[in-house]
Amino acid sequence: MEQTPYKAILFDKDGTLFSFTHTWALFCDRMFERLAPGDDVLQEQLAQVCGYERTDRTFVTGSLIVCASAHEVNTAWTQILPDHSLEDVERLNLELLADLPLAPTCDLHEALGNLKRQGFVLGVATNDYYAGAREQLEKADILSLFDFVCGSDSGYGSKPGPGMIHGFCDATDIDAACVIFVGDSKHDMDCGANAAVGLCVGVLTGPADAAALGDGADVVLPSIETLPDYLSARN
Repeated sequence: MEQTPYKAILFDKDGTLFSFTHTWALFCDRMFERLAPGDDVLQEQLAQVCGYERTDRTFVTGSLIVCASAHEVNTAWTQILPDHSLEDVERLNLELLADLPLAPTCDLHEALGNLKRQGFVLGVATNDYYAGAREQLEKADILSLFDFVCGSDSGYGSKPGPGMIHGFCDATDIDAACVIFVGDSKHDMDCGANAAVGLCVGVLTGPADAAALGDGADVVLPSIETLPDYLSARN
């Protein structure tokens, strides 16, 4: 088979490397209780603002938690909170992120290790804060596998803008056409298209199904666990 031109893989974090629902449902539950202790009405308002269904602990299509940056979510919450500044909300956000349980979507050491052995440069681009992302990767003992990590506060903008991918390309000296971008949402696929990456891979480990990923996904896989074999078969 013809040799593929791809040299690097840039991953979304939540819903791609780690279970979105297991991580962020718990985060929202804890955040609301801290921001509005005992106030069920205000907690429900906070949930509605970010697109979280408290009863079944799921996220609606187009949810801010899924699509927006951490700063945008915190700003939306601040606007309906009577006694908290944006700085208060962001400080609490980072505090709670540091105490979330790990819920990998697969054996990350095996999947990412296989990709490294295939010669790929690896990176992470997330709309989460950089500090929270880095801490989560460290707790999972996979930080050393990545050559690049950025968050929505790293100076590249947020997805679906192309800035994070451009930053990855600049840092690794690899052209976007040689980059594979992997994510679990339509805004991830839009991000890849906006940066003109070589291949957009959608995975079904987040809230979106294959249809919701849209036409931007060049291929949809069950999870990143199958990505090494998929790429090997293309060679």
